[in-house]
Amino acid sequence: MEVHHPHHPTHKKKWSEYIIEFVMLFTAVTLGFFAENIREGIAEKHKKQELLVAVAEDFKKDINQLDFHKNFDLDKIKICDSIDDIIDLDPNKVDQQLYYRLINNFYTTWKFNSNNRSRIESESKGYFSDKENAELATYISKYTFHLTDFIDNTVGEQATNANFYTDMKRFVTDSLERYADRYPRVNIPSKIGIKEMGKEAKVDLKFYLNGTRAYNDIALYNIDSLQFYAKKAIEYINREYK
Repeated sequence: MEVHHPHHPTHKKKWSEYIIEFVMLFTAVTLGFFAENIREGIAEKHKKQELLVAVAEDFKKDINQLDFHKNFDLDKIKICDSIDDIIDLDPNKVDQQLYYRLINNFYTTWKFNSNNRSRIESESKGYFSDKENAELATYISKYTFHLTDFIDNTVGEQATNANFYTDMKRFVTDSLERYADRYPRVNIPSKIGIKEMGKEAKVDLKFYLNGTRAYNDIALYNIDSLQFYAKKAIEYINREYK
């Protein structure tokens, strides 16, 4: 026995229906594309805000560390002045403990380690080159310039200190220096009388002192500049991104 199924007539779409379906599909894809772009834009804006706030926090750490370097460099200049006052005194009237403590402190340096991870990441993302951040970009550029000069100046001072160390036997007594040149510092006994230096040795020691003062004058100038531009950058970030 055969079963006959009724045939339903197939609806034939009009061109207008195809066009409407195409427009709807195109609109859905387009809206999805724009929505994704908006989402990514919001996420990127949030990431930028977080990273620049981190830059400000790192600048605060740099400022605190630079305060230490500033005080340290000011003390070294005072030490150089004190040694200068001693050089022309009668060596038989100079306290050896004071002299050796001064000698072993004036040629020391501390390396400045800038907290720059967030700045490097921000730089790689172009956050300091946007037109909207032109003011911040200027502060970062100035900070980087003085940071480079500050580091180069420290390297120059360290090279001079190395030369002084090899020449030190002309200004100290080895049997005393072997104890005085320790870290942490060891104070040798307080006793009146130090090694007598010749005229040429005095001139050369004063030359080393002058060099140290010059290096530390430059360091202080760079420190003031670094702190100035770091504070400007912090103010800008707090105003625009917090």
